[in-house]
Amino acid sequence: MYYPETKPEVMAALNKIGIKVLWNEVAYPLGSELALVEMSDFWSREFNPALVMDKLATELPRIVLSHQPDSAQVMRKWRVYLQLSGHTHGGQIWLPKIGPLSAWLDPQRRIIPKPLHPFVPYLKRRCHRVVKHWEWAQGFHQVGENYLYVNRGLGTYWPGRLFCPPEVTVITLVQRH
Repeated sequence: MYYPETKPEVMAALNKIGIKVLWNEVAYPLGSELALVEMSDFWSREFNPALVMDKLATELPRIVLSHQPDSAQVMRKWRVYLQLSGHTHGGQIWLPKIGPLSAWLDPQRRIIPKPLHPFVPYLKRRCHRVVKHWEWAQGFHQVGENYLYVNRGLGTYWPGRLFCPPEVTVITLVQRH
């Protein structure tokens, strides 16, 4: 969920301890040969990839940080070597051979009586509004010509995790010649 009123406070706190917060900005932490692009929240009015992406040379490799993985659909317009996202907690409850419980339940919401919705995980929370592409809930994906990696993260919310362990990802960049 996006809370625009908290943005200045969070950014000030992070800046105070020496963390530079990017918001629709580009950084070059390894030099001018690799752009690290941060997109504002997908649901905010400030989400406008063209403001940043159109300024980059088309041949410049770029890694995009965009919290919400659904933004990968929009980012197809530009060449993105790798988009790093999170937001979904991996689906939290992952059913073997089915995938995230929330994706399976979403179509069932029409046949499950409304009085039961508060007692069925994810129906009460309206997970169908959390993310559209549950198939991208975790792991590595190709979206058009671009690549997307969605981290399961460390946190959780009710009803917890099942077959979806927390994750810390280490990505090693290798320079090609």
